[in-house]
Amino acid sequence: MTAASDPDRALLQSALQGDTKAADALTRALADIVWTACTRIARGADAEVAFRDTMAGLRAANFARLKGYDGRARVRVYAALVVRDLLSERVMRLLALDADRGWRAFEAFFCDDMRRMILRQLPGSDHDQDREDAYQSVCEALLKNDMQRLRAYSGRGSPSGFILHVIENLIIDHVRTIKPRRRLPAAIQRLADLDQAVFRLVYWQRLAPEPSVLCGRLPRSEPPHAAIAVAAAIARVRAALPGGYHAEARGQGRAIDLSAADNAVLAGGAEDFAVPTPEDALAAGQADGALEQALAALARALPRLDGTERLYLEFALSGRPAREIAPLLGLPVEQVHKLAHKVKRRLREEIGGDDAVEKWRLSV
Repeated sequence: MTAASDPDRALLQSALQGDTKAADALTRALADIVWTACTRIARGADAEVAFRDTMAGLRAANFARLKGYDGRARVRVYAALVVRDLLSERVMRLLALDADRGWRAFEAFFCDDMRRMILRQLPGSDHDQDREDAYQSVCEALLKNDMQRLRAYSGRGSPSGFILHVIENLIIDHVRTIKPRRRLPAAIQRLADLDQAVFRLVYWQRLAPEPSVLCGRLPRSEPPHAAIAVAAAIARVRAALPGGYHAEARGQGRAIDLSAADNAVLAGGAEDFAVPTPEDALAAGQADGALEQALAALARALPRLDGTERLYLEFALSGRPAREIAPLLGLPVEQVHKLAHKVKRRLREEIGGDDAVEKWRLSV
């Protein structure tokens, strides 16, 4: 990302070098992000105090907390992550000083994250009550023994990362208590390990039966499972299932747009249980409508890519790095990098001038 596409980048570089005017300008540019985050944990005068303290922490030592910025995402996206950690630290301190106020701030700050994480584990309208029970169960577990789990934070590493890891483990523990242990049908037990893994993803986790979706969710293997092998496994599973076995629920697979790759790196990588971060909500609130139109333009352009290009794009959007895509496509890693540049160039040529895409770029 260049300074031309992100004017805040030049401000940050100057602020890191001690330029007071640049620091003031960057402060104004980031003020809305900080204020919005602060209002999630406090109201009125308390929110103003949180804003001043958070902004001071952000500006400390010439924005030292932003020194890790490497240009792979917008400055505001990176700053949102830093603000998230600053406010998480504030919530943790408040928990130690005033448990009641601290818990109210904690729940307000992490409520949306908890509910999204629970939805990932318990999707579908048939789990509405289970999701509410899971939320209450996680809250009770966090409060147990004077919030012992939260107080275990040592001060090292990302406080928000620590908290979300604790929440994730509690959600998984609760889900295990309500989901009965399922047995594979006898016909599936006689199939290979890959076939059984495909069955679990499609019929138990209700993912779409498409190689591009399943490859990113299968257990890691060396070499990685090729798309053609996964397609064959899907066919074998369908052929082996007894008559009348319930059909898979489609539509649970999800693709992300190209620009999200930069944000995912900052958020910790493309793990199976990725957790949306504050900048996700920030971008979503600003650009949902424009994004839908931009994705429609992308969908119109996809048929004009050849088969290899489309397959590469599907794997890339699922979060797989080039070293994992290479064996799936049967290409050297260097060739995958060249293919990536070719696909990006083709997409720019096909949709770069589309009005919907231009509006989306401006919105984010």
